[in-house]
Amino acid sequence: MTAAELEDWLVARVAAEMSLAVQAVDAEAPFAELGLGSLEAVAISGELEELLGRRLDPTLLWEFPTPRRLADHLAGAGA
Repeated sequence: MTAAELEDWLVARVAAEMSLAVQAVDAEAPFAELGLGSLEAVAISGELEELLGRRLDPTLLWEFPTPRRLADHLAGAGA
């Protein structure tokens, strides 16, 4: 997946988790500011593992704290 596709997936997933409109989720806003707690972050990390077919550290959402930074990292642009 490209960074843009991952970013779109993350924004949509955060919006769904937090009961927000997709347009209300800023891809450069920290996950914590968007309302995500550790339980939601671990759940999203698990879904990302399935989506990407590889093992991910559940702390990735804190190491790369915005949808854009995480997407870039996972796509290789930020690695």
